[in-house]
Amino acid sequence: MVRELVVNASLLISGLYIGSLLFRLTPQSMASWRTSMSFGLYYGVVAAALLAFNQEGAGDGSRSFHLVPVAIAALHGSPRAAAIAAGFQLLLGWALPGVGLDARVALETAVVGLGAAAIAAVAKRRASAWAWTATLVAGSQLVGAVLDGAPREGRWWEAVVFASGILLVLWGADSFIRKERERKALMTEYTYLTQHDLLTGLLNFQTFQARLQPLLAEGNRVCFILIDCDDVKSLNTEQGFHTVDGTLRNVANLLRAYFPDALLMGRYGSDEFAVVFPMPDDLPARLEKTLETQIQELSDIQLSYGYAVYPDEAKDPSAFIALVQRRMLETKRRLWLEREAHWLHNERLMAVGELAAGMAHEIRNPLTTVKGFLQVSKQNGYNVSEYYDIIMHEIKRMSDLTVEFLQFSKPSAHRPSLISIQECVQAAVQLTESEITRNGHQLQLQAEEMPLMALLEKDKIIQVLVNVVRNGIEAMEEGGGTLAIAVYPRGEFGLVDVTDTGGGITDEHLMRLFQPFFSTKSKGTGLGLSISQKLINEHGGYISVRSKVGIGTTFTIRLPLADRDATA
Repeated sequence: MVRELVVNASLLISGLYIGSLLFRLTPQSMASWRTSMSFGLYYGVVAAALLAFNQEGAGDGSRSFHLVPVAIAALHGSPRAAAIAAGFQLLLGWALPGVGLDARVALETAVVGLGAAAIAAVAKRRASAWAWTATLVAGSQLVGAVLDGAPREGRWWEAVVFASGILLVLWGADSFIRKERERKALMTEYTYLTQHDLLTGLLNFQTFQARLQPLLAEGNRVCFILIDCDDVKSLNTEQGFHTVDGTLRNVANLLRAYFPDALLMGRYGSDEFAVVFPMPDDLPARLEKTLETQIQELSDIQLSYGYAVYPDEAKDPSAFIALVQRRMLETKRRLWLEREAHWLHNERLMAVGELAAGMAHEIRNPLTTVKGFLQVSKQNGYNVSEYYDIIMHEIKRMSDLTVEFLQFSKPSAHRPSLISIQECVQAAVQLTESEITRNGHQLQLQAEEMPLMALLEKDKIIQVLVNVVRNGIEAMEEGGGTLAIAVYPRGEFGLVDVTDTGGGITDEHLMRLFQPFFSTKSKGTGLGLSISQKLINEHGGYISVRSKVGIGTTFTIRLPLADRDATA
């Protein structure tokens, strides 16, 4: 009896193990008739094999092991699978006399098959389904033993032992299949997570590359598109990563919808997607319609892409992939240049508008003054002698403003010559020294002894230095101020520092200091520093300022020094 139990259990476990390898079942897969049919047929064959093995001298219940596969079909399949397993076992028994189908076996099989199917359909909890199915199998085995004459021979104990053995085998088989299914589910999930991008559900870069190589090796004519989502980084900064994640998921879903024939589709990078699909007849028109119109409108994001056809444009897979990447980068560069040109055009329009508004504002003030005095002179018989000086001052102011504006806006020819920076500084000091002394200030000049040679237009550099020095004079109150000028080298540049001990400039004014028409002086035009900056930039240098309120201000002019060959 023990030998029969061990042999039957071994055969049953072998059949169940093979079935676990053949079927990877989920609740969704068992909803189909095809899966239920194959599952039920397999376990019907296992049940018939167990029945045939135990037909000779099986005694009081060892043949009842054939009920376990039918119960497994109900517990791990579906009601349909259980009914199909029982029916197929009966069909084999009738068709093959060697199986050993008799009235008792047929009754057990029919009861367990139909009962397990009903239990699987009605039970809401797995524990109750297992308990009722186990009770049904054990009860069927005991009833079969009674019908087989076991009580008359006094062998109830043997039937009970076999029934208990069947219950243990059923429990072990159920646990084994359940654990095996959980293991396979974990392996499937692990495989999915290692091969797919978690955000979009598409293939990740490594998996896409691994599958692309064999696909290209087949030699089929395919199109490979590389798509880049532009402005994702700026969108991330402006609206946060949640918005970017939603945008990328949306683009991935749109690619699935508009490329249903894709052979491969993956997330190629942080904001890049790749699609491989069979070569269509209308490739350019399809890509233009899909990527440049439909997907961009629905995703509300700019897309740039590059594509190539294999093996028409490149027969080597590595060269083919590099070709697609290069074309995508070329498209990105072209779009970037177009946006940059558009941005520069808008910036120029804004600058022209600001200059026009500033010019109109500056001219309107003296015109208003002249208009007012002319209206007053009308009452005096148009005698303007009393207001002549004021009117001429305002007209001169408008003339000076026009001259400075033309100097600021009109491009001038740049004709530099090799001179020392100290020479320009000395000339500017000579032009302003009397003004410094007249206002009661002290001048401190500290210049490098070795000439700092540079390619400069002397008059323009002197104009800048005079303008900066006069700003420093006007920033200090009369008497007691100090204006310091320092000339020294710093790497490839020669530097000129002009420092005053005036009241300093606030941070708010410091940010607008070089803007046209901005001035903190009541009589200033606001173009002096703008012109100075323009002239220094034309020489390849730049001008900067640092200031502390109540301490003073330092303007630093940096001019590129001439190389040794030019100096020689």
